[in-house]
Parts: sequence; structure tokens; C-alpha cells
Amino acid sequence: MQFETAVHLCACGCGSKVVTPFGPHDWTLTFDGTVSLRPSVGNGQQQCRSHYYVRSDRIDWLPRISAAASRVASSRDRAAHIEAIPQPLAGQASWWGRIWYRMQRSSGTSRSKLDE
Repeated sequence: MQFETAVHLCACGCGSKVVTPFGPHDWTLTFDGTVSLRPSVGNGQQQCRSHYYVRSDRIDWLPRISAAASRVASSRDRAAHIEAIPQPLAGQASWWGRIWYRMQRSSGTSRSKLDE
């Protein structure tokens, strides 16, 4: 694939441009004669708050995405892009290491194999 990002107009017709970067932590575009885009597209930062799948050239609508769900998805997406810092396994870490690890997890700044 030549490009690593796709841009489309929001399926609801609001006219917003929706940017979907491709990558292991982003969207996957498949073309088998029809276009599919995974995972779903949630436009929580747009006024329309539309949420949908693009499957086989069709739009499968989901309920509008809430502000809270949008914040959770944004935090999850940011965390996925932060390079994983090796963390000690819970049973091997000191009490201070376990607290530090939990603080990082709760702030969404770190991911490790323990999160998967």
C-alpha cells in the first residue's frame, strides 16, 4: 500500500474529514473488490458524534459515541502508540515498583505485556 493514512468524509454527511491512519495500533483497510475499514470509526471529537463500521462498501451504524467513550478511546489510542517500556512482572517487582507500575497504568502512560 502506497499510503499509510486514509481520509474520508464522515458517513453521516456532516462534511467533516475523518483521518484514519493505518498501522498495528490503528486502522486496517482491506480491499477485496469492496472496501472495509477496521476497527470502527468513532467521531467523538466532531459535533455529529457518529460511530460506524465500513464493511464491504457499506456503513453499519453504531450508537453515537459518548464524550466519555471518546475520552476512553483516545486514552487507549495514545497509550498504544507509546513505546512499551519493559515492566517487571507483578510477582517480581518491589512494592515501590508495583506502585509505580499501577500509577503509570492508571494514567495511561504505559502499557506492557501485563495489559494484554
